[in-house]
Amino acid sequence: MSDLRTGSVKSSWITRRFPSDLAITWERPRAPRPGDVLMAEVLRIGLHGRIETVTGARQKLYPGDRFVCTLANRYATSLLEASAEIAGDHADIVSASGLCGTVTERSRKAANPSQVRLVGQALVDGEPPSLRSLRLAAPGASQREPRWVVVVGSAMDSGKTTACASIIRGLAASGRRVGAAKLTGTASGRDFGAYRDAGATPVFDFLDAGWASTAGCAPAEVREIVDLLANHLRAASIDWAVLEIADGLLQRETNDLLGWLPTLLGPVQVVVTARESMAAVAAVERLASLGYGVSAVSGLVTNSPLASREVELASAVTCVPTNELGRLFAQADVEPLGTRADLGTDALGATAT
Repeated sequence: MSDLRTGSVKSSWITRRFPSDLAITWERPRAPRPGDVLMAEVLRIGLHGRIETVTGARQKLYPGDRFVCTLANRYATSLLEASAEIAGDHADIVSASGLCGTVTERSRKAANPSQVRLVGQALVDGEPPSLRSLRLAAPGASQREPRWVVVVGSAMDSGKTTACASIIRGLAASGRRVGAAKLTGTASGRDFGAYRDAGATPVFDFLDAGWASTAGCAPAEVREIVDLLANHLRAASIDWAVLEIADGLLQRETNDLLGWLPTLLGPVQVVVTARESMAAVAAVERLASLGYGVSAVSGLVTNSPLASREVELASAVTCVPTNELGRLFAQADVEPLGTRADLGTDALGATAT
């Protein structure tokens, strides 16, 4: 990949799966589609002033810089909504991980998007590759079924990734073999690195299934992503698998996924993160309507003892400070009975309802 090796084009997180010997040439973009590999030139700096590299580091952008990107949707309630469609050769940066598109809505607190011009499209052997052409192959036969922990939030920025890292760290420190995956959301080196640094091996996200973002994916596409990543975790012969579902319970892909997830994984334990007590109680009730009990409430709400008390009184679910989650899961020595409504008591001692 000559331009990337010489540094004349900045890499981005979406190139994480590119083989080091991938022979890329560039030509002018020709009707690029979501998932195509593109080169963007920065025109104006706005909301996103840095790009995440393949190592997960952040590299500052300047007007005139060029970096590798792809068109993708984004759904981020605290920032923006974006479409993978563009008009002409101009686009907005919609994620630091290398996603571009057109911002259709943004939060009042969010700055105007950084703007780029698409100046190149990657070719390999004369054909435009897509991220999906670089996805993981199906794994070999599964060796064992791990114990599944699913972390879901009431909304964006409620503490999901930090909760995942705490669970991973506690289990890994106690000698368990732990893997992790982010099932939905926007590709992020920060999330991937948080799982890895906490001790998860292996670590996957939907980029390994060929998607830079799952916003707007059809239910069958989300199921294909989850099936591929879950099978790779099974093939790794781990004891525990920690799974993060992005965004909030009201987001369409999250709601659809939770409707069928146990049919693919079997019994799962669920941890809910929330920013405040009413959101936590509403999340527990919504999960109950989908047939789930909740093992613990965690996230930002647990920074307040008073808010935690409100949650416990209103929901009968224990609030666990984020830094205590791993220790509690490591102490759960019995096999979980699951968290579907008819499966009884989960491994943390909370009664599924």
